[in-house]
Amino acid sequence: MSSRRTFLKGLASLAPAASFSDLFAAQNSTAHQALVIGNSQYSDMPLGNPVNDASAVSKLLQTAGFVTDTQLNTTRSNLIASIDRFTQVIKQSQTQVVVFYYAGHGAQLDWRNYLVPVDAVVTKRADMQSRCVDLNNLLSQLSKIKDKTFIIILDACRDDPFGNRYKLESKGLSQFDAPVGSLLAYSTSPGKVASDGSGANGLYTENLVRELSLPNVRVEDALKRVRLNVRLASNGDQIPWETTSLESDVYLFASANKKQSASDLERLIQEEIADWSKVKDSKVQDQWVAYLRKYPNGRFSEVAHQRLKKLMVEQSSKPTFSAVSSSGVASAKNKKELAGNMKPFAPPETGGAVRLGPGLTVPKLWKPSQSPYSVGRYELGRIFTVGDQAKNRISDMLSGIETEVRVATITRVDTDADLVEINNGRIILDLMGNPMSVRGRKFDTPLVMIPAEFQLGKKWTATNISTVNGQRSFVTYDVRIAAVEKIRVPAGEFDAFRVDAHGWNVTNDVELTETNWQVPGLNFSVKRETMRRKRNGQIVFSERLELMELYQQKTVLDLSI
Repeated sequence: MSSRRTFLKGLASLAPAASFSDLFAAQNSTAHQALVIGNSQYSDMPLGNPVNDASAVSKLLQTAGFVTDTQLNTTRSNLIASIDRFTQVIKQSQTQVVVFYYAGHGAQLDWRNYLVPVDAVVTKRADMQSRCVDLNNLLSQLSKIKDKTFIIILDACRDDPFGNRYKLESKGLSQFDAPVGSLLAYSTSPGKVASDGSGANGLYTENLVRELSLPNVRVEDALKRVRLNVRLASNGDQIPWETTSLESDVYLFASANKKQSASDLERLIQEEIADWSKVKDSKVQDQWVAYLRKYPNGRFSEVAHQRLKKLMVEQSSKPTFSAVSSSGVASAKNKKELAGNMKPFAPPETGGAVRLGPGLTVPKLWKPSQSPYSVGRYELGRIFTVGDQAKNRISDMLSGIETEVRVATITRVDTDADLVEINNGRIILDLMGNPMSVRGRKFDTPLVMIPAEFQLGKKWTATNISTVNGQRSFVTYDVRIAAVEKIRVPAGEFDAFRVDAHGWNVTNDVELTETNWQVPGLNFSVKRETMRRKRNGQIVFSERLELMELYQQKTVLDLSI
């Protein structure tokens, strides 16, 4: 059992200006290795920016203290040789942090991703394997190298890499879940294409270099800002994505700050709560954008992204350009370039009712990815309607003894207020299903235990101040989507995402653990286990919830992202 003090120290990396005891600052250059590749000079489909993009990233990494091998306009033999040299270098014991960056044409075939050398002539499927370079082989090699941190960045999803010679069956790149100790960042979503741009750099790398250049910013947070900027600048036409299994925080530019006490950390969190209170009821996109830039991995970023998306759906006829630059100001050139390529957001298509219970067939609400390399990525997909109902069996986790059958009925839904009431207000949730009030315990902000989307390895924090019988307590969790599991409950057998949460009631010095099994498209948890322990190990609360029956009037038809 980890201590409250240890847990609070871990929170430091999540707050601005906190201490960085577990970071990788580029002080010893031999410990930081990078391979940067930019391919532009293709004979059939030349690109304008990859060489510029690679040069900009190379300069950034060199400034951060990385030993950087930069290869431009590589042939297949040169590309393979560079990767082989790189693989040998990073196996050395002193290497700690490894960055691989590629800009150029990329393609997928049979769930495998390929980097396209400038001399590749592809006219049929077999040419992909013999004339391009299989990225999956590199990722497999990296996964076998232990005790390293890998950052893989691919700006490699341009359209029609082979021109008229060969038309790909699937566009863009295939998703690949990050091996342990690594982060994979892609310039656009799986199966989508990215803009090469008409300026000095592509849209993705322009934002990437700017955000990674900022001091004292975690790489993961920088990439979340990049995703926000690119998504808004392209009006949703290009949405970068990441998959991570990092076990430590990584910074390119970090300074050693004074260690902070628990009270310092609580003060920083209170500041974030205050900023959240200012924006939580806003209908202005730019205010949400500003909040997410300041708190890319904040305690309410999952909710903020969901509300921003909702605003973009509602206001798609009036697109904004504020996210093109970190200052929130778009250049005239960017506005002109993007205005002709606007694609409005569309609300999700909805289907009919779902009924679950003994003897009833469990519908397949979401389709697990067919890729052998990825579980996939899915929207939460909740649409609450008055009259939706879930019946749950409640039991003690230790004894297994059933204590009650609990029925939850939706009695009010207010989309403007982001509010769902259960049993006439006995429980109040936000539209994602996160609790705001539970049987007399009120939360000053939603306790974000349910994410906006499901992706293996996804991490976030959940924090709030709760009040019960006039007593206030400060609660904080680290939350992670840990696995996809088959789970059997009285309502049937489900493929569910397991969401693990560990935290503390800091005020009362009580350790908190919660495991939730969630099915995309279902409005209620399939199973939930909750335990609370005092510092001496004494269990003060132990509860298991299992779904018995469910009636839900609306479903989202396509949950895949």
